[in-house]
Amino acid sequence: MKQSDFRFGFQALAGRTEFEVVSFKLEEAISQPFVLSLELVSYDSDVDFGQVLDKPALFTLYCADQPLRHVHGLVSAFSQGETGFCRTRYHAVVEPQLARARLRSNWRIFQQKTVPQILELMFKRQGIARFELNSSAEHQVREFCVQAGETDLDFIHRLAAEEGFVYRFAHCARYHTLIVTDRLLSLGLLSRGTLKPVDDEALWLDEDDLGPDKVLYHASSGGDQARACLRRLRYCEQVRTAQQVQRDYTFTNPAYRQEHKAQASGITHQSLDYEFFDYPGRYKRDAVGKPFTETRLTALRHDARLAEVQGDDVRLQPGLSFTLVGHPREDLNVHWRVISLCHEGTQFTSLQEEAAGAEQGTRYVNDALLVQGMAEWRPAPLAKPRIDGPHMATVVGPPGEEIFCDQWGRVKVSFPWDRESSNNEFSSCWVRVSQGWAGGSWGSMAIPRIGQDVIVQYVNGDPDQPMITGRTYCGDQLPPYDLPEHKTRMTIKSQTHKGDGFNELRFEDELGRQEVFIHAERDQNNVVKHNETTLIGNDRSERVEHDEVVHIGGNRSVKVGASKSETVALGKVESIGLGKSLAVGGALSVMVGLEASEQVTQDKRVQVGGQLRVDANDDVSITSHHGHVHIDSRTSLTLSCGGAFIKLGDGRIEIGCPEPLLLHAIAQVKAPSRYGEPPAPSQEEIEFRLVHADGTPIAGTAYVATLSDGTQRQGMVDQNGYARLAGVTPGCSAQVRYEVGQGSLQLTTAIEPDAALQALLAGCTSAGGQS
Repeated sequence: MKQSDFRFGFQALAGRTEFEVVSFKLEEAISQPFVLSLELVSYDSDVDFGQVLDKPALFTLYCADQPLRHVHGLVSAFSQGETGFCRTRYHAVVEPQLARARLRSNWRIFQQKTVPQILELMFKRQGIARFELNSSAEHQVREFCVQAGETDLDFIHRLAAEEGFVYRFAHCARYHTLIVTDRLLSLGLLSRGTLKPVDDEALWLDEDDLGPDKVLYHASSGGDQARACLRRLRYCEQVRTAQQVQRDYTFTNPAYRQEHKAQASGITHQSLDYEFFDYPGRYKRDAVGKPFTETRLTALRHDARLAEVQGDDVRLQPGLSFTLVGHPREDLNVHWRVISLCHEGTQFTSLQEEAAGAEQGTRYVNDALLVQGMAEWRPAPLAKPRIDGPHMATVVGPPGEEIFCDQWGRVKVSFPWDRESSNNEFSSCWVRVSQGWAGGSWGSMAIPRIGQDVIVQYVNGDPDQPMITGRTYCGDQLPPYDLPEHKTRMTIKSQTHKGDGFNELRFEDELGRQEVFIHAERDQNNVVKHNETTLIGNDRSERVEHDEVVHIGGNRSVKVGASKSETVALGKVESIGLGKSLAVGGALSVMVGLEASEQVTQDKRVQVGGQLRVDANDDVSITSHHGHVHIDSRTSLTLSCGGAFIKLGDGRIEIGCPEPLLLHAIAQVKAPSRYGEPPAPSQEEIEFRLVHADGTPIAGTAYVATLSDGTQRQGMVDQNGYARLAGVTPGCSAQVRYEVGQGSLQLTTAIEPDAALQALLAGCTSAGGQS
């Protein structure tokens, strides 16, 4: 086909205005939206922009009035220029519908989706109804994928590049189709992209001789050649990275390095030592890391072997491959694939009378970039997504819950920028929470609760890896105390789960009011495996509303510097397994409101350094069931009752009473004398003493003694109040009356008089001594 056979046409499909093409430039490449710039003329000087701008348009390249190639798209820019004799100049820019994606940006979260699924959603969001999405490999589900403020087009390009997807466009007169694939070789051969005329087979005679997928190289061609060919070819090899190594980290298996390595094949003209190490690789599983690493290496070597060509073969399109023939260097007559292409054409005949040069006719040329046709190719690596600085988020969860977490303490959050969030457990992935201390089953743990504001940072700036690094108060989550009123307080205060109440550890640092406050809403358990020391500089108060149990495995020592007061409202039980010793430096007072009982299994001894006094409002009983009762006093011992008394002291026994003294006995007993243990006194004598109630003797007083046999004795007591009745019949009793003082003394006995008196006095003496 000759250059003079070419013709270019343009239609604004939404309007009726006719345009003629003066010139055009079409730039297209794999994984890039094409850009078609056109210089147009029209007889209409008042074109309605509304029928052109953002409306579909069709550019067609004809050969001998037969369409060879269509370019369908949307008009992105339209401008009007000067008006000549008959025609007005216009300029139009046509792009695919995908190019509109650069006009949209978003913050959006995709969860539990593969990249093909995300790309499909993004295409539909652009209103792209015609697309083909083909994948030959398995693409893993992404737990959390964020479009972090990127334009939709940048986001699509990033995801496609990470997982090895490329795309091209296929055109027809009514629409264009976006073709996406993860295998470059599937884009096909050159013959797939060209419209072959059916009305003029002569146009294709030479091409049929070569074959539909072959392109001729003809360096010496010039002028208006009959056959389309490539006239210039420049082959270039560049030293590039030979191997790619990547690592990443996952907290579920932190010891595993997640390292993957890919090495380029077929390298013959450079060293293999050029290694590119990258961290992080943006993957968490081996199934993802291996293809990610291979795709990264392919992208780094995208320009290792290139061929730059120029010609006029209109069949060349990005992604399509062909076989070169006719090159003098045989090893270049191989399979090639077009990576990028720039078409340029002029059609001066459209100007006719408007400008000089109309007689030059039509010219067309293209410049293309080629790679070897059987090699996988990926575009240059894109910059990794990055979020600098923290974001705010709100902790969310299922309705009715206050705390929602997983086994790692991770929570779900809702970001203010997420317009699709439902503020529930589906708003995000599980987000890790930074803690103040994190060890192997030890450390600190404070799980953010639903509704709390948290500060989110991103690991390595990666928007797909959020991590909560802090918490903050907000309008509906106020501090626990009014500020700045309580600015000196530092607190750790919790809230009862699904109820009222709290636990708290609080510090008050206001001068003069310093305090450490601990509040347990229910139970408090303290475990000290060794020593515990508490020093209280002033007072201590402890109040237990219910029971208290104290168990001490060893000894317990309590030292009170001053007084100790203990009040028990009801009973007190004290059980001591061994001994008890009580030492009181001053007085000891024990008060019992009712009865007091003390039981000693063996011996008991009471030792008093001063006086011992026992007062009873009722009876006093001392009983020895298996022994005797021994009362010993080194000076004196007095028994008194109702004015009567018995006093032992200085080896003497004194008996005094306001009534007669009666002595009774059931046996004959000889009483010892007042000194030692000499023979008992005569049984015919009774010796007695008269004393006052205070124990002083009644001296020189006359008395009358009436014996039980009816006889009477009279006499005077001596100065010590003693008197003796001699010649008394054994067994008689005596009644003594005296006039000094009040009342009389009566002593009754059923035995011999002096033996009865001695028996009474002997019963009041302690063993082995005098009273």
